[in-house]
Amino acid sequence: MAALLKTIINTREDLDSIKGTPEHAQFIDLLRGSMVRRQNVAVYPEGYGEPGYDGPVIEPIWEDVEDLSTIERFGFSKLDLS
Repeated sequence: MAALLKTIINTREDLDSIKGTPEHAQFIDLLRGSMVRRQNVAVYPEGYGEPGYDGPVIEPIWEDVEDLSTIERFGFSKLDLS
């Protein structure tokens, strides 16, 4: 398990202030990992999961979805972290 970050990083400026440190590299790895998220794309009928629903159980269908919102918040593009 990786060590926890000791520096609070809320902005690109915070990140840039620790450039060249192991914490910087760890945070960049975390940003890279945030670029894809798993999303359930199964279609559920109205009322599914509510009391009284007696239809079939529908298994989730998980797909990877690109989500660049976190890296963009820190001023990076996909190309920057490739």
